[in-house]
Amino acid sequence: MSIRIAYCTGFWCTNIGNAFFSLGVEHVLKDILGSENVTTVSDFQTYTTGYGKRLYPDKNQLEYISKLDVDYLVLAGPVISKYFLGLWEKILLDLENRGVRYMILSAGIMKMTDDSLRECQMFFEQHPPFILSSRDHKTYEAFGKYAEHAYDGICFSFFTPDYYSPVPIRDKYMVMNFDKIAEPRVWLDDEASDNSFLFDGKQCHVVREGLLTKVAMKTDRLSDALIYAASILPQKRRDDRIGDYTVIRTDHRFHPHFRKKIYSQRNSFCADLPYGYLELYANSSLTVSDRVHACAVTMAYGHPAMLFSETNRVGLLERVGAGDISNHPVTLDIEFLNNEKKKMVDWLRKNIEHHD
Repeated sequence: MSIRIAYCTGFWCTNIGNAFFSLGVEHVLKDILGSENVTTVSDFQTYTTGYGKRLYPDKNQLEYISKLDVDYLVLAGPVISKYFLGLWEKILLDLENRGVRYMILSAGIMKMTDDSLRECQMFFEQHPPFILSSRDHKTYEAFGKYAEHAYDGICFSFFTPDYYSPVPIRDKYMVMNFDKIAEPRVWLDDEASDNSFLFDGKQCHVVREGLLTKVAMKTDRLSDALIYAASILPQKRRDDRIGDYTVIRTDHRFHPHFRKKIYSQRNSFCADLPYGYLELYANSSLTVSDRVHACAVTMAYGHPAMLFSETNRVGLLERVGAGDISNHPVTLDIEFLNNEKKKMVDWLRKNIEHHD
């Protein structure tokens, strides 16, 4: 008997990195079940303003997800947060009353208080997901025990090379992706230092700049507010080339679309669809970023990346052996990564195809 799944995805315009793992989830589900049995639908939308306020669904907003005629609803990404019950509790209970269960793939925890953690765990205990596959070990430890089937998995953004085939770009370049904190100063010379690493036969120095950068690396809301407020001020001119490499600057936040923030430097890139980003990261000689998924996709294609962030999202990179990525660029062991991907897909296939 075939299984019909509705997969909810969205929030690409506020963080295009969400698309990277979303497309990975869709690819894997269709590989297991066939494309005719997997329908992708829009997530239950909320938005975050440029100044960091979370906007909940409007009273007049259509909610149709609870009425979908499917066997399972699939959620993905860091949906387990202090907002989870406010967004999903009624929908999941309405589906449960019709015999429809839910799965969470590439599951992560984000913006969680002690109270909301307990409330979410209580809900999961009383209404367990059929499948939970985590993107980091911390999420698996906190919520895997409540699922009927749980797997200490990896982020589905690492499946990007399986669903997107890039073409070569006729330029040597590195990508700077900083839309949450100030871009660090980067230069090449022959002198080693505590802040340098070997890159293309030279010492590459990467140094944080700005008094608030270290604070902003530890939080989302403060950095969001600061980066937009600072964009109205004159910006320091950054190098367009470093050594023999063009510098391309990507911004993952298409909305709110502040042109002064996005295009303050040459060779800046921002889009409402993910494919241009995938093309750029797949051909990047080095990606330096404050976004975990920019690093994940770059490394999935076999290239080095370095992360400037101290939030718990780094766990999804630690899970694939990139635990040192905040100290220096890391290149993944692709054989190890492919083995982890295969093990997770085999596990998903077994548990989905043999559902009750």
